[in-house]
Amino acid sequence: MTQLEAVERKLQVTDTQGRWETYAPRFAALQEQDLTAADVPGWLAKWSVLSAELNDAGSKLSVHADLHTDDDAAQTRYQTFLAQVMPSAQRAGHALIQKLLAVPDYTPPSDFALNYRRFRDAAALFREANVDLGVTHEAQKNRHSVLTGNQKVMLGGQELTIPQAKQRLDSPERGEREEAWHALAESNLKVAGDLDHVMLELIATRRQLARNADEANYRDFRWKELDRVDYTPADCRAFHDAVRDEVVPLTTELMGDIAAQLDLDCVRPWDYNRNNLLDPQGRESLRPFKTGEELEELAQRAFAGLDEGLAARFGQMRQGGLLDLESRPGKMTHAYCQYFPTTNEPFVLMNVVGTAEDVRVLFHEVGHAFHGFYSGDAQPLVWNRWSPIEFVEIPSMAMEFLTLDHLSHALGDDELARYREKLLQGVVTFLPWAAQMDAFQHWLYAEAPDGLTVADLDRKWLELDQTFHPFVEWEGLDERIRAKGWQYYHIFQVPFYYIEYAMCYLAAVSIWREARNDAAGAMERYKASLRLGSAYPVPELYRAAGAEFRFDREHIRGLMAFLKEQLKA
Repeated sequence: MTQLEAVERKLQVTDTQGRWETYAPRFAALQEQDLTAADVPGWLAKWSVLSAELNDAGSKLSVHADLHTDDDAAQTRYQTFLAQVMPSAQRAGHALIQKLLAVPDYTPPSDFALNYRRFRDAAALFREANVDLGVTHEAQKNRHSVLTGNQKVMLGGQELTIPQAKQRLDSPERGEREEAWHALAESNLKVAGDLDHVMLELIATRRQLARNADEANYRDFRWKELDRVDYTPADCRAFHDAVRDEVVPLTTELMGDIAAQLDLDCVRPWDYNRNNLLDPQGRESLRPFKTGEELEELAQRAFAGLDEGLAARFGQMRQGGLLDLESRPGKMTHAYCQYFPTTNEPFVLMNVVGTAEDVRVLFHEVGHAFHGFYSGDAQPLVWNRWSPIEFVEIPSMAMEFLTLDHLSHALGDDELARYREKLLQGVVTFLPWAAQMDAFQHWLYAEAPDGLTVADLDRKWLELDQTFHPFVEWEGLDERIRAKGWQYYHIFQVPFYYIEYAMCYLAAVSIWREARNDAAGAMERYKASLRLGSAYPVPELYRAAGAEFRFDREHIRGLMAFLKEQLKA
């Protein structure tokens, strides 16, 4: 059996699993059961198992649809599940929450207190009108997946996927980079009009979701939906300002130094890839592997050097059809980690093309997978697994750094130094992008006018791009290309989920800083924090991992000084 065949087998969902009738009697039995405080633990355990089975089916159908964006049957099957199963499941889940909240004299134990409070808040936010509207919302988001998953790029007489074309942006030859950039821009502009239409529909839907829930705007609605209780929109705005003042100058300095060493007259869009800055010596980008299998072997050896338990988990993923790494036509171009709760198994989807960035992304996504494994082992209730979103990127981003000292088998000393430098540079260059993404969404969902147009979206993105990326010279280029930078995965698929990457990157740097003095202790703290799952508040999870929950100006300034020192070294 090939690995792809193993993946397809893992993602199989029977017709029975895709029907609401399969789950309805068990939801009804839970609703009808007499419930006292003493009965709650057993009742919750049954509900958790049922929820896991339902989530399993939805997750597998979703991944299968993402692997086959050009397969109408796969798309229809997933959309049918969303339309015919999930609304009923949402209503039944809300009824069970209300039943739990009504149990007299029930005091949740410490490991369920947070989720009990989250249930209470979710019940207050629930509106019947938003159930069917949520189905519409999911269908609109899926339209983005189909449009971008089927994109092709014509370059040098070849038809390439988006990841394959983006690989050419890392060429040391400026002419090749420019050619690839224009080809990608042409491909993006072909779908831009359709994506504009999808976005306007999404904005209207999201504003209606907020109105239905009696919230002033979609930001306020989403704040509650995401359970953001440890910080405010004002804290986010302060973060935007701090990045503008503390990080943008450092990014500008980095790119200025590289441009000077390469004798570039200015930094053009094809000269700036925030994930992989140009090599100042004009060397080819690192190519640590050629195939997905080679990347798996590289990672397996790195995990073996880092921690025996992590290596075993990754081996389980390799053998169990839980990795799909190769880029191919008809496959969604993003990378992510999904989770199947009934078997406590994570699944990683990627689109690798042989770059060092692929290595980093694999460690990132498998860090998520470790989070799923360890929290699932320690937390029987499905709601207590994983963590609040403000912590969920720490297991992934910290893994990017913790594996640094275990790559000598794949990279020579010089290559490893270059990889390390790229990783550190990536933190610096990511923060302006994260601030821009977050600032755009605060404007879009809390400040933008009712009669919002595509031109308004484009104009705001241009304004923010000039603030956070002032060192890129766009003169003489089609302004539409720059203005459409907001047409990005998270804007469509997971609104307001982006600043968490910045929070967690800052924490990951802190964890790595400590690991350089106590590697074994850092690894034990890392795994211990994963086991806590979603049963503890965000600040406690950060402390358990060996970091502070901070993203204020002073903290950012201190970490930027540390990174600047490390880059000089």
